Amino acid sequence: MLTLEALKLATTVDDLPRVEQALLDMANKGHEARATLRSTYYDTVAGRLRREGVVLCVHEQDRRYIQTVKTDGISGTAFRRRGEWEDVIGAEQPDLDAPNSGPRLPAGLYATELRALFTTVVRRAQIMLEPDVSTQIDSVLDAGEIKTVEGNLGEPIREVRLQLNRGDPAALYGIALRLLDVAPLRVEIRSKAERGYSLLGAAIDRQEARGPLSFDLKSDLTVEETLQKIGWGCLTAILRNERAVGANIPEGVHQMRVAIRRLRSVANAVKRMLPHEQYEWVDRELKWLADILGPARNWDVFSSDILAPIRSALLSERDLESFSRVAEQERQSSYGTANATIQSKQYTTAVLKLSQWFASCGWRDQPVSQQSALLMAPIGAVAPVLIARRYKRVRKAVGGISELTPRQRHEVRIAVKKLRYTIEFFGELFDANKVAQFLQYLKPLQDDLGHTNDVRVANELLATLQVAGDVAGIARAAGIVMGWHDRGFADHDRKLRKRVRKLRHAQPFW
Repeated sequence: MLTLEALKLATTVDDLPRVEQALLDMANKGHEARATLRSTYYDTVAGRLRREGVVLCVHEQDRRYIQTVKTDGISGTAFRRRGEWEDVIGAEQPDLDAPNSGPRLPAGLYATELRALFTTVVRRAQIMLEPDVSTQIDSVLDAGEIKTVEGNLGEPIREVRLQLNRGDPAALYGIALRLLDVAPLRVEIRSKAERGYSLLGAAIDRQEARGPLSFDLKSDLTVEETLQKIGWGCLTAILRNERAVGANIPEGVHQMRVAIRRLRSVANAVKRMLPHEQYEWVDRELKWLADILGPARNWDVFSSDILAPIRSALLSERDLESFSRVAEQERQSSYGTANATIQSKQYTTAVLKLSQWFASCGWRDQPVSQQSALLMAPIGAVAPVLIARRYKRVRKAVGGISELTPRQRHEVRIAVKKLRYTIEFFGELFDANKVAQFLQYLKPLQDDLGHTNDVRVANELLATLQVAGDVAGIARAAGIVMGWHDRGFADHDRKLRKRVRKLRHAQPFW
C-alpha cells in the first residue's frame, strides 16, 4: 500500500529477522508488543463484495473477535483514504447488524449468502518508533501465511507496515530507506484481501496490466495538492504494473511507461515553480525508470506493429520463422533485463525517494518567488496557462512537418504527447464535450507521429541485431519488412499534413 500516511514493504523469511532487529535498534525500550492474529475473509459465492470494492473480515485474537469492513481495499488508488469500520462481535461468523461496520455493507446482503474464502494467520510484532519528539511511527511486522479455506492454495506473508501517527511523512520514507540498507525490500501495495482473491483466481491484481487512474481533480485544489494527487496516482500505476511486466505481458510494460511519462510530463509542466535541482533530480530518476523498460517496449512494438502486418503477405514461411525467432529472443532478453532492474535495490530506492518527495512536498524547500507562489494558487486558474503553453509549443513544432527528419518528428511527437497528457490531467476541470472534441484532433496526429517513430526505432533495432545462423535470410527478411513500411510514407505524409491543419484550426477549450 502506498499512501501519505502508510507504507508496506515485502521481504523474505530469511531477511525479516534483520528488518525486525533494525527496527528494535531504532525503537525506545518497552515500545514492543507481540501477538498471533487469525483473520477470515468473507464474500458471497458470486463475489458481490469484491465487485463493490468492499472487504469483510473477522479477526480473532485471544478469543476475541473483531469484525472489520473496509472500502477501497482492492482498488489500489494510492491518493484516497480507505474507509475502515470495526466492531467487537460475539463469534467468528460475521454480524451484519454490528453498529459500526454493518451499515457499511451493501444493502440487501444476507448472512446466509456469505462464505469464508481465505484466511491469514500471522505472528505480529508491533514496534513503536519515535525518531524525534514530533514524530511517531507504528511499525508492524507480519510473518505467516495466507491460504484458501480448502487449504489447497497458499503463499507466505513476510511484510512490514509503517504507519505515520504524527509528524512529517518524510520520516516514514526515511525509515524505509534505512531498512533497505539492511535487507532487500519491495514496496507492496496489495492488501492481504487482494492477495487472497488472487489465490482464488479473481481478476484483481495477478498479472493484469493496469491502466491510468482518475485523479478526481477540483478547480479549487491548489497546484501543490494537484501535483501531489497526480504523483501518487502515477506512482501507484507504476507499482501496479510490476507484476504484469514480470509476466512478460506487453500491456504491463506499456502502462508502466505511460505512468512514468505522465509523471515526467506533469513535473515538466510545473518545472518553473519547482527548485531547479529538485526538478532535475526528479526528471533524471523518471527517465532512468523509463529507460529500463524501453528495449522491452520497442521489441513489443516491433512484433505487433512492424512485423505482424506483413507476416503472411510478403515473407516465406522459412524466413518468417527465422526472423520471428530472432525478434522474440531479443524481446525476451530485454524483458529479463527490465525485470532484473525492477527487482534491484536501485529501483526500490528510486520509488521510495520519489514517494518521499511527493509525501513531504519537498518542493517547499525554496525561496518564495512569483513562480513558487503559484504552487498555492488554485489549479482552476493555472491549468489554462499550462495547457496554452503546451499548445503554443506544438503549433510551432508542427510547422513544415513534411521537411522534418525522423529524429525531428520524434521531438514533435514528444511535444504532442506532453500536450495530450496535460489535457488529460486537467481535462475534468473543463467542459467534457469540448475537451473530447479537441482530443479528436490531437490523438490521430499523435498516432501518426508514433508510427513514424516506431519505424525509425525498428530500423535502429535491426541495425544493432546480433544474428547467428542464417544471417543472409534474416537480412533479407529485415529488408522486406522495413521496405514495406518505408514505401507507405508518401501517403502517410499526406495524412500527417491534413491532421496538422485540423489541429492548428481546432478551437481551444481552455
